[in-house]
Amino acid sequence: MMQSRCPTAGEPIAAAGRKIRHVVNPSPLYGSNGMRLGPDGWLYVAQVFGSQITALDPATGRTRIVSPRGGPIVSPDDLDYDSKGVMYITEYLNQRVVARMPNGEVRVISDQVPGANGITVYKERVFIDECRAGGRLLELFPDGRTPRLMAEGLAMPNACAVGPDGMLYFPEVLSGDIWRVPLDGGRRERFISGLQTPPALKFDNRGALMVLESHTGDVTRIDLPSRRKARFATLEPGLDNLVVAPDDRVFVSSFAHGGLWEIAADGRSKVFLPHGLIGPWDLAWSGGALFIGDGPSLIRVRSEGGWERAGWVGDAGFPGMVRGLCAGPGGNLYLTTTVGGVASFDPQTHSAAVLASGLDRPLGIVRSPHGSMIVVENGTGRVFELLDGGELKPLAGGLNSPTAVAVAPNGACYVSETGAGRVVRIDAGIEVMADALDAPQGLAVADDALIVLDAGSRQLLEIGLRDRHCRALASNLPVGSGGGLAAKPMPGIPGIFPGPFVPFAGIAIGPQGRIFIAGDADGSVLVIEHSAG
Repeated sequence: MMQSRCPTAGEPIAAAGRKIRHVVNPSPLYGSNGMRLGPDGWLYVAQVFGSQITALDPATGRTRIVSPRGGPIVSPDDLDYDSKGVMYITEYLNQRVVARMPNGEVRVISDQVPGANGITVYKERVFIDECRAGGRLLELFPDGRTPRLMAEGLAMPNACAVGPDGMLYFPEVLSGDIWRVPLDGGRRERFISGLQTPPALKFDNRGALMVLESHTGDVTRIDLPSRRKARFATLEPGLDNLVVAPDDRVFVSSFAHGGLWEIAADGRSKVFLPHGLIGPWDLAWSGGALFIGDGPSLIRVRSEGGWERAGWVGDAGFPGMVRGLCAGPGGNLYLTTTVGGVASFDPQTHSAAVLASGLDRPLGIVRSPHGSMIVVENGTGRVFELLDGGELKPLAGGLNSPTAVAVAPNGACYVSETGAGRVVRIDAGIEVMADALDAPQGLAVADDALIVLDAGSRQLLEIGLRDRHCRALASNLPVGSGGGLAAKPMPGIPGIFPGPFVPFAGIAIGPQGRIFIAGDADGSVLVIEHSAG
């Protein structure tokens, strides 16, 4: 039986006169990144954005959480084992490598490896690379000795492996090349070129090199002596990592939607673990459809059920990893990104335009009644209006971790000030609308009330704009920590995922007053609506 990625979340509860249902079902994983078969034969999957490691039984698909969200392992991206059962883990957004002992104890091996990503253990030797522009390939020593530099100035190297020739092979995501380097030092050699954004490689049981091509979704097999390439299977764009099992099955992960594929020895593939959302983080109702900001992907919920990508970071010109989201005119969307940008996106033509850049963690975004954008800058604590031509007009400053913003039809602007536990109205000054909240995040205006998603108390609240009366519309929601331990802050990587990476659970108002909720704890999207009768 598949375990939820957030087993403590429980069932949401609606207030009298309301009902809750799922629009998107919970996800089994917080995305899927590096994978290995453990000493027990289970498949161990790292989930960098969820701060979690989950084990799966390859025979049944049954899951169990090995390292939970909020535990000592903060942003696991890839992992491997030594012969004693010690698990070594790279923390991509936390610039470190840690070791997890068989008894569960965790200790830091190095905390000076920005973008630590690919890892392989070979004859008790630990090799890692930094997936960033100008990244390094290093040998780390668990006893604390200074790491040994094997290569530097690399174009985003990623998941590496030692071949049957005793050479260490690694892909460069940006160049499309695969390189190899002697384990004991020496010049690196370009082994093959022309691959489409290769994020990972492994060797199969006959010594052939298996490489993922993330841009195309291909799994490519390369014969080592001849260097001939052959397509082994075609899955979907957004591939992340792979594992070759002793029975020749190949398991493939996806950073784009967290599912896993299983490929048989003859190249036939099937879904091993269902696809799901990595977040979700924010929502918008636009052009008669619900859109979801889910990190690398912008998702459209189909009217007949299920969901599909409306755009993602693999598309040419897509503005980047999505954080905040709101509806624009003509079915367009406006979004904020992890690289500090504000952009418009047309889901029909897939065209995008960057409207502002260089911001410090922009999160919430909303369109004002006269057409300008109002954006929350979480890093600086300010709120500004984005005018035509990219001019930033300050509206407020000095806020404590502001997250979301909403605007009433009369132009009144409201902001959830997460760090201060309150919601404020911004006019000539700052007026407190509600305080003593836990961690208010998602925010919207519906009729004469503010709708607030308090991720700390896991409640959806309705606050009267006139009388300030507050009542709960729903409780026990799968948001924030989901009833368990909150994820620890992740410093991030400058230029790729500037940190700290903060949680964000948004809401959106749809037709007939329906309120859509981003369940970032369990990967679901819910809707609360009036019950019949």
